[in-house]
Amino acid sequence: MPYPTNIPEPPVVTVSQVNRVVSMLIKGDNRLKNVAVRGEVSNFVRHSKTGHFYFTLTDGSTQLKAVMFAGNASLVDPIPENGDTIVCRGQIVVYEPSGVYQINCTDIRPDGEGDQAAALEALKRRLIAEGLFSQKRERPQFPKKVAVVTAPGGAALQDIINIIGRRCPVVTLVVVPVLVQGADAPRSIAQGLADAQDTGADVIIVGRGGGSAEDLAAFNTETVVRAVFASKIPTISAVGHETDTTLCDYAADLRAPTPSAAAELAVPDSAELVARLDGALAHIARCAGSNISSCERTLTARAELIRARSPRSLILSREQRLLAAKEAIMLRMRSRLDAAERSLAQRAGVISALDPLGVLARGFSLTKHDGRVVMSSRELSAGDSVEIRFSCGSAAATITEIRNEDGF
Repeated sequence: MPYPTNIPEPPVVTVSQVNRVVSMLIKGDNRLKNVAVRGEVSNFVRHSKTGHFYFTLTDGSTQLKAVMFAGNASLVDPIPENGDTIVCRGQIVVYEPSGVYQINCTDIRPDGEGDQAAALEALKRRLIAEGLFSQKRERPQFPKKVAVVTAPGGAALQDIINIIGRRCPVVTLVVVPVLVQGADAPRSIAQGLADAQDTGADVIIVGRGGGSAEDLAAFNTETVVRAVFASKIPTISAVGHETDTTLCDYAADLRAPTPSAAAELAVPDSAELVARLDGALAHIARCAGSNISSCERTLTARAELIRARSPRSLILSREQRLLAAKEAIMLRMRSRLDAAERSLAQRAGVISALDPLGVLARGFSLTKHDGRVVMSSRELSAGDSVEIRFSCGSAAATITEIRNEDGF
């Protein structure tokens, strides 16, 4: 068939140019920049070196190539398998080297997970509005009995038994066996919580070990939440691993990240209690000793004060003061007598020195005329009768001659 001559001849381009134009057209379409595609997984490959996911989405009649690079692939849990129905979110692009368009995935979720998450969030909001997450009672510090509502024979139960036995062996452990997975699990857990009310337990641990979201689904049900809220005994929720959070955790009085942590929160550490008790006893002993010493000092001081103010003490004190005063008086009297004796002796010496008899004893004599002592020869006249006094005896004489010159 001849080529029509009335149609302009197109320019000749390369395959790369064609693929580039198609790629630009697809990139420019905003509808393809953020899409969510549901399909069944086939030909799934996880590259051993890069960690990229390569697979095909199919709905039975058509296929869509898909890739998820390692940065986003490392966050996917669970990793999809062939035959799984999933929802991929990402951007439609053209892989130019092969001329194939594909979806570059940024998120992969199991089909229906978004609906489940929305339903779970709606249930959570409704339960919050009813106040079923607001009950937070204090757990007893020293429980005598702990009830554990969980699956019998599981690793979670064994961890709880081991930890409680090590931390506080005097605590009684009551196991209430229930189903923790499957369609009948919510009703079984609720019944187990009801049965635990009659065990006499002081605290209840409810939970299970880790697992997938489907494995933990029973603890996200309204049946279990209402049973936890209705418990008259404080509850500790221990569901899954530390990163798992269920509605049961919100309804419980306390959430533990793991069953092992729940056991540690439920009972005290007896070794730590003994150490604290020893420390408290030592502190009491120190305080008591200090108080006794203080009381002894106070008692001694008051006894001394009583003794100091007693009549006997006052009498003894007054007697001592009296004796001291007596000694002081005697000392002063002796001092004054000694001074008087010295003064008397001194004055006696003066008197003795001035005593006429003393003068006469040294060879002098005393002349009297008419009873008066004659002091000068001018007081006498010839013929006067005088009395001459000696130190021993006296004599009568008549003046025969008067001499008025000085000297002997």
